[in-house]
Amino acid sequence: MIKIIVSDLDGTLLNSKKELPERFPKLIKALNREGIRFVPASGRAVHTLKVQFFEYFHEIGLICENGNVVLDCGEMIYHVSIEKKDLVELLGLIEKIDELRPALCGIHATYIMDRLPAFEAQVRRFFYNTVIVENFEEVINQEEICKISNVDGINPLTNAWPKLFSITDHYDLIPSGENWIDIVKKGENKGKALQMLMANIGAKPEETMVFGDFLNDLSLMEVCEHTFAMKNAHPDLKAVAKNITHKTNEEEGVIDTIIEVLNLKL
Repeated sequence: MIKIIVSDLDGTLLNSKKELPERFPKLIKALNREGIRFVPASGRAVHTLKVQFFEYFHEIGLICENGNVVLDCGEMIYHVSIEKKDLVELLGLIEKIDELRPALCGIHATYIMDRLPAFEAQVRRFFYNTVIVENFEEVINQEEICKISNVDGINPLTNAWPKLFSITDHYDLIPSGENWIDIVKKGENKGKALQMLMANIGAKPEETMVFGDFLNDLSLMEVCEHTFAMKNAHPDLKAVAKNITHKTNEEEGVIDTIIEVLNLKL
């Protein structure tokens, strides 16, 4: 019996227009009837996901900020904070890397300094409550920061990754889309967040199903039994997942797979 279904958003549940599937409301109703918790899992901010899933906020789980903030039925059950002195050091390293622009992800808002229009637009696309500040020092003193999301104008795997590799004893570098790379505390990822939710709900790995498309979904595949990479997923994720969907995110592959596997009637 499945108790939890987790789905990444961009490239997985959402189409290229960043829209939820047309059948999503009916899916949630059907899952609720079966006592199954649906859990969007994303690198997006908690304040963004609260807006996106406002209608369902008190009946679903949420894995936000690539696992650094976790909610269940409207209640925050876990969140991570990066120490102030570490934030200062990390921002100093980022500043030295060409074409790497940081966004500080807090519980209440996301903060940027760079006013480059293309960068700001990209951040606001995923972090709705984005605040432009004159300096990060004031933010660090007033807000808990759980993650640094960076837009790499060159390529995060060839530009930011090798230049930030020295921090990987204490921090993980998580590619989160073609131009994004996140800096999070070591071991803080979607997989750990899912384990928190499983413990909170009382679900076992064999009672949990996950869907993903990109490298930041790898940790999800490691902690449960029923794993699905999207037809359009990154090859490295397909190599790890036990199943591959027959349809892409554009074809509502998540919805169709859930209906087929669980024999649901929407």
